[in-house]
Amino acid sequence: MPLGNDIVRNLNDSFSVSDREEAVNLLLAARIEDGSVAGPRLLRCALVASRGSVETLREYVKLRAFDFRDVIMAGEYESIAGELVRVRDLNQPFGPPNQRLERP
Repeated sequence: MPLGNDIVRNLNDSFSVSDREEAVNLLLAARIEDGSVAGPRLLRCALVASRGSVETLREYVKLRAFDFRDVIMAGEYESIAGELVRVRDLNQPFGPPNQRLERP
């Protein structure tokens, strides 16, 4: 499954030129615990959680193979005032209107 345009843009913005090829290969090889290919949401979550570090991305790709929910938590949630709050909806492609959720 090829990477979506939004994922490629985010990857190019987040990783150094020297790390991009490895980051792409990690995402293309990503699987979940049943062995199926990781979908776009999980790829986006891993990218956000990695914060541009290939080493961290590698760890989230490994983690996804055991329990993909941890990758979603790392990509979509942040600790605010001691509570986990969903701040991103990574079911949606990367982009300014979709990246952060509005809080009431």
